[in-house]
Amino acid sequence: GVNMERSLLIIKPGFLKYEKQIKNRIKKLGAKITHEKKMVLDDVLITKHYAEHLQKDFFPELKKYMQSGEVLVMCAEREKDGLIADIRKIVGATKNPEKGTIRHDFGIGRITENVIHASDSVMSAERELNIFFPEMFQNAEKTK
Repeated sequence: GVNMERSLLIIKPGFLKYEKQIKNRIKKLGAKITHEKKMVLDDVLITKHYAEHLQKDFFPELKKYMQSGEVLVMCAEREKDGLIADIRKIVGATKNPEKGTIRHDFGIGRITENVIHASDSVMSAERELNIFFPEMFQNAEKTK
């Protein structure tokens, strides 16, 4: 569809045991998970993904945590506008997420270990999806 909105989601190390419950919450928004892969993030991916945080003092800890185990990277998409905003609502805040949000219900309250990453804008989603699922974009340019 023309109005397809997409978000990149990463279930962080230690939280893959909640994969089913988290996916169910995303599907309840009417979204489909179109691409997914489990992986351990290498330095290249982590540096690209967290480009804006490279100089921050928390980056080494964030990097160490994000590489401490497998992550599940997913692309969620939906025809109806506002998917990114809807996902961020159910994900919850980084700090003190509300009851009923993914970060509250599955998390352990530490900021670096906040269960899940979700794109914060259409532009970010495009940038992040390009990092993890470049094939989504290559196929678009190629005509069969």
